[in-house]
Amino acid sequence: MISMRAMILSAILIITAISVGEELVPRKLWEQQLSGEALGLVKDAIWAFLLAPVVLALHRFVILGEITRVYTLPIGEPAFRIFFGWLFALKVFIGLPFDLLGALQALNWSLWASTLAFAVALVAVILVSLRLSVLLPALAVEAPGARPSRALADTNGEALRILALFLLALLPWLAADIGGVFLLGPSAQVTGTPLAMIFLVMAGVLQTITLSLTTVIASHAFMALAAQANRASGL
Repeated sequence: MISMRAMILSAILIITAISVGEELVPRKLWEQQLSGEALGLVKDAIWAFLLAPVVLALHRFVILGEITRVYTLPIGEPAFRIFFGWLFALKVFIGLPFDLLGALQALNWSLWASTLAFAVALVAVILVSLRLSVLLPALAVEAPGARPSRALADTNGEALRILALFLLALLPWLAADIGGVFLLGPSAQVTGTPLAMIFLVMAGVLQTITLSLTTVIASHAFMALAAQANRASGL
């Protein structure tokens, strides 16, 4: 990963800058349903567009050993545009349960009903996301037949194993994120304060670590399933 330090540093700066930009938008716009949803989509699109080169480079590094030393946005390449499109779609898809919860609360659903609907949606999204976890690695290396239906077929019966890998890798960093929030205290949530800036940088680092680990795990899952398929076909 040392050889990819420019890409990792770029990810930290991008994630931190997006968080800073989010803080500059008036809170009342985020709290209104329509404007909040529109801003959320714009934020997800910017996130996916700017981080697509990083995620793509990490996939290619793990799977192919290819080192990308400089951050670039290859907008003219069709493969990049497809990768960005799917990264954006998956980012939006993962956030759907939380959007649903906000919509149900706005419609004055009871607490138990909205919580139940949120839980069902969350389980469904997690399951589908796990089944699609090998799609981005396949797109990154331009593997033949890289499409959602193929990803769903390849991960059939493997969702729990992939979930276990993600949990083992990510739980310590999620705990560190929560611990940092408690350590910095409520003043870290006040925009413009020194603690708030420290929190944004810390969150940027932790989110980059989480993104990198997620990418690496998905890459290894893709390689393991590809090797399994090759053995089954006698190749």
